[in-house]
Amino acid sequence: MLTAWIIDHCDIIVPHHRSIFTGLGLLSGAATIAIPAAVRTGLPLLLVCRAMQGVAFAAVFPAVGTFAAKWTYYKQTGLFVSVLVAYVQFAPVITSPISGVLCDHADWPSVFYFHGGVTLVLFSAYAFFYRNTPKKHPFVGAVESNKIDIGKSHVDKTTLRRIPYRAIFATPAIWAIWLGAVGNFATVELMFLYNPVYMKKVLKMSTSAIGTAAAIPPLVQFLVKLVCGAASDRIKFVSELVKYRFFNSLAFLGCAACFTALAFIDADRPIVNLALLVVGASVLGCSTGGFYKAAPALSKQYSHFVTGFFSIVISATMVVIPFVVDGVAPHATPDQWRRVFGIIAAVLLVTNTIFCALIRGEPCVWTTDEWIQEHFVKGVNKPARY
Repeated sequence: MLTAWIIDHCDIIVPHHRSIFTGLGLLSGAATIAIPAAVRTGLPLLLVCRAMQGVAFAAVFPAVGTFAAKWTYYKQTGLFVSVLVAYVQFAPVITSPISGVLCDHADWPSVFYFHGGVTLVLFSAYAFFYRNTPKKHPFVGAVESNKIDIGKSHVDKTTLRRIPYRAIFATPAIWAIWLGAVGNFATVELMFLYNPVYMKKVLKMSTSAIGTAAAIPPLVQFLVKLVCGAASDRIKFVSELVKYRFFNSLAFLGCAACFTALAFIDADRPIVNLALLVVGASVLGCSTGGFYKAAPALSKQYSHFVTGFFSIVISATMVVIPFVVDGVAPHATPDQWRRVFGIIAAVLLVTNTIFCALIRGEPCVWTTDEWIQEHFVKGVNKPARY
């Protein structure tokens, strides 16, 4: 939460958003490199390094919101957002096999040295190439910059620093987006943290087979995210509201159907169970056309706060899901895992129903220049009108 606040107010601290994100990225790389030494030193230093990584990770979704608000052409929001958020699936596909090779041919500290070094290089490149706005980038011409600027707010920066917290929290559509994030990330945490456990203890798969099988769902979901994000932009014959509901329902209901089937299919059919896991993870990627796209589209210049709230949701699900799994399936038996799948399927159904009921198809009123002028320039901060 503190990191999200810093990103929200970074214009007050430093003149450039990229300075904050670059600094946190370099902090993450340095902390990763320091972990082997921290392990040898003791638990307190290791916890400090992990906390530094957590602070840096918390900045990702506020940064995604900032990028979307400043750099997205309004007709390509789905594609832009899908590319930005697909890192959740793409990164493990790369890092897992590399880590395995390093452990086989070197030793475990090399994994942290390699990934920390790559992080430092990538964020140095980001600092060199990225600019806060298209107008400041030497590789973006006036025509392209003006095209990106369509639909953006033109209120002065000082006024835009004032975030309408009361109006945001009083908007049902924003809560619909955040609840959609709860359903999505609860499912993601279950699948990518506990899929190997389910494969090992329930499906009785070998360790080598688990390594290959566990990499398939995130890879396919990564591809589905990109396709659905682009498709949501190209579909023109229905409204944005219909598209938000369609893609979110396709993702959540499709995944819930796979989990429901897993709850009824016997564990002695591992191929079928594994196929359902892959399909469930894959179809969840359709959410880039749902709540993911709706967040920056509805909150526009305040997307760094609305989308940044996803970081809190991720942290909460990381804490809650292990308690759910360990409480419901302490012995990881097939019957216990049926209840786990049933619970997550119910979460998907409930969150999608609320999302479809409360979401709206146009930007919120508090993103308009007129509302900002009325409520902030005159020193008033009233709840939004619906």
